[in-house]
Amino acid sequence: MRLRRIAEKIGAKVLTGELGLDAEVDAVYAGDRVSELLSRASERTLLVTNLNNRQILVLAQLMDTPGICLVNGHVPEPDMVKAAVAHGTALIVSDSGMFETCGHLYESLGEETQSEE
Repeated sequence: MRLRRIAEKIGAKVLTGELGLDAEVDAVYAGDRVSELLSRASERTLLVTNLNNRQILVLAQLMDTPGICLVNGHVPEPDMVKAAVAHGTALIVSDSGMFETCGHLYESLGEETQSEE
């Protein structure tokens, strides 16, 4: 599913404009430890986290992750958004908590899989 559609389906705010929203995502990994996220990140993974700092962005850049979804309405500092734009990483923000956001993602990706069959 394209990142644009994921953001729409879960009602997330896109902070990086149109940048990266056409990336295909076929996996989602949620966590708040950089070491866990590092082991799961890939070029088709959306990272979902509470980590609202430059470390998560550096991780996404190293692993060529197309996007990061921050939960609980955590809006990053402008310099983090600017760095995400510079690297081409989509940054979206869900007002929901981790559990609810992951539930919406699960439903959305499940609907997409069923519609392809």
